[in-house]
Amino acid sequence: MTFSSDQPNFTSGEVPCAYHPDTMTGLRCSRCGKPICPKCGVRTPVGLRCPDCAGVRGLPTYRTDSGTLAKAVIGGFAVAVLIGVVLGYLPEWNFYLTLVLGFGVAETMARLSNSKRGRDLMVVGWLAVALGLAISRWILMDRLGLPWEVVRDLRPGVAPLMNLELIPDGVFAALAFLIIYIRFR
Repeated sequence: MTFSSDQPNFTSGEVPCAYHPDTMTGLRCSRCGKPICPKCGVRTPVGLRCPDCAGVRGLPTYRTDSGTLAKAVIGGFAVAVLIGVVLGYLPEWNFYLTLVLGFGVAETMARLSNSKRGRDLMVVGWLAVALGLAISRWILMDRLGLPWEVVRDLRPGVAPLMNLELIPDGVFAALAFLIIYIRFR
């Protein structure tokens, strides 16, 4: 009885996983015979397979064409300006409006780009969120009658008035940026 060369080479006992060398395993890919551990094994109808044989791959990301990207940019920036103005007049709603800013920009851009993802949309989303936050602070500064020099130097007492404190206001802003990251990664 002879075995053809396309048959997997099976050995008994535990060996290091091909994908996690620090993990010992007795499992093998049902197609190629490669040692796999439960972390990397993929269940298929014909048994456990390694990620290579199972065809596991990440979701593809594509560059967004310029027309679609332009629509997403216009929509994202329009939402950012609108929410930035509202946030400038309602700073006590900072947490909620910052979440609305992140989700509003992300979902508007996603709808206008036919739910595409990618680094280009992510960067534009981050720029839109930054614009919305800057507009809100500019309006708040104007409403409080604070000159730019006072705000720029962060003189005592200005940070609480302008909602420029790192905690919680910086965390709220970081949430908006995180929403954009998660939506377009």
